[in-house]
Amino acid sequence: MSIYLWRKRQRFGCVAFRLSACLTLLLYLSCTLVGAKLLGQPLENSYSQQQPAAAQVIVVLGGGSVGSVPDGTERGGLMSAGAARLLTAARLAKQHSLPVLISGGQVFSDGASEALVAERILLQLGLPQEQIIVETKARTTKENAAYTAAICHERGYKNVLLLTSALHMRRSMQFFDEYLGKQGIKVAAYPCDYTLNPKGQFNPRWLVPQLQAFDITCMALHEYVGMAGAFLQR
Repeated sequence: MSIYLWRKRQRFGCVAFRLSACLTLLLYLSCTLVGAKLLGQPLENSYSQQQPAAAQVIVVLGGGSVGSVPDGTERGGLMSAGAARLLTAARLAKQHSLPVLISGGQVFSDGASEALVAERILLQLGLPQEQIIVETKARTTKENAAYTAAICHERGYKNVLLLTSALHMRRSMQFFDEYLGKQGIKVAAYPCDYTLNPKGQFNPRWLVPQLQAFDITCMALHEYVGMAGAFLQR
């Protein structure tokens, strides 16, 4: 398109060509690791993993589920982000004997409740029922924080370890600091499910368009838009 507009610049003008060239460059960058790192690395570096020693409960945010798909003898599974978060939570829960609060409801009518699918998986991994708490109403990060705050207040939790994907952590902490902080509940961050290597050295492969880089760029843009929306709603 940019080449066509350049050839037809006398008809369409240079402004159309320049606009098309800028959009083409932005699309190219968004498909490379250079663009993905520019947007995603600041988000993933926002918080480091805090020690769970003082935590009374691990709060895990749902990362998407797929309803009706086969999962052994059961139906319904977790998407990759949700599965990565849950695996990290299960390891921490066993190492530190902490309860796990899973927050995530049924977002779409043909989907499945993320918390209930995660609960089933934790039970199959050997975590006892009394160590699992489910919150099945939340459909957004804001609702995750609001419903979690209510449960923590009810159970008397004052120290929470928040576990979610590194890209999602900054926006999550926005809401959790707001809703749980009002009740005097301290929130520590435990990012996981990293997508970018913070110590990676540049190599020509970073300039090659790839689907994984575009996916990271889209997720990062989603987080920035969400943070901006939350700020404007205050």
